[in-house]
Amino acid sequence: MLSKFLNTRTLLILLVVLVGIYFIATLTKKEDRTFQSQIVEVDTAKITKIQIIPKINGGDEISITRSGNDWNLESKGKSYKPDESSIQSILNELVNLRTERVAATDASKWTQFEVTDSTATRLKVYDGADVMADLYLGKFSYTQSPQQNQYQRQQPKMFTHVRPNGDDKVYVVEGMIKMTIQPNLKTYRAKDLAAVDPADITKVSFNYPDMSFTVANENNHWMINGTPADSAKTARFINKFRKLTSNNFIDEVQGEDGAKPYIVTLEGNSFIPIELRAIPADSVNQFVVTSSLLPDTKFSGGKNKLFERVFVQPSEFIEEKK
Repeated sequence: MLSKFLNTRTLLILLVVLVGIYFIATLTKKEDRTFQSQIVEVDTAKITKIQIIPKINGGDEISITRSGNDWNLESKGKSYKPDESSIQSILNELVNLRTERVAATDASKWTQFEVTDSTATRLKVYDGADVMADLYLGKFSYTQSPQQNQYQRQQPKMFTHVRPNGDDKVYVVEGMIKMTIQPNLKTYRAKDLAAVDPADITKVSFNYPDMSFTVANENNHWMINGTPADSAKTARFINKFRKLTSNNFIDEVQGEDGAKPYIVTLEGNSFIPIELRAIPADSVNQFVVTSSLLPDTKFSGGKNKLFERVFVQPSEFIEEKK
């Protein structure tokens, strides 16, 4: 009788243990479904379109589309040459989008974390007609990591609050996706007027309405119209073209009718000659500046002194007498 009681008791204990294990496993699986370590899984090779939708009244929609290996940038029915490094940054952020924690589980805190239609930047990624990712990018924050010793600099950790479309939850992801995905067309437009290794430049020609002169490297010596130039001053000028950029686009500004252009031409090894042109314009922009690298793009010559930095006078290359 006692043996039978002990057996029954043992079976009951085992049953309780099994039931407990079942509920723990069930809750764990439920938690796994609730907390996603990776919000989206995107094969960047399959992406055909990236759509950036600013918050309500926050700007114009931006579309970046791929055809083969080429990207095209569009907004308000106009097309632009894109800055491919900014597109690569978006792709990198998508691949590395990892969840740190869940910040909210319902819509009551959407406004606080800036993931509503009126506060968030919306990012949609397509593979043809299929939506691969649809995310609301909200509040950005950062924290300083603990300093290990007095010689180590504190490294900030960046975080973005993200809500997948159709999901009530708000996730905190590490990274700079909010800063990378800017609802600003300028961010994604090509900005390089020139990008040349200075060592490859052998000749710069200046053709202005009132004068012309040439600076050339002859037998490893810089000469201006056949006369020795100041090597340090010339090197400083040539180095400007390692990466000459501007984001001061002036699409609607026209140069003065009939005005003669200022032209600077770069020639050398391992690159196609680059021609920079400037035409007098309004008092704000002073000149409309263009580059043969971006023939359909116009830049302001006055802002950030672009004209002044490129279209220089002969004195730029002549040693100052003490």
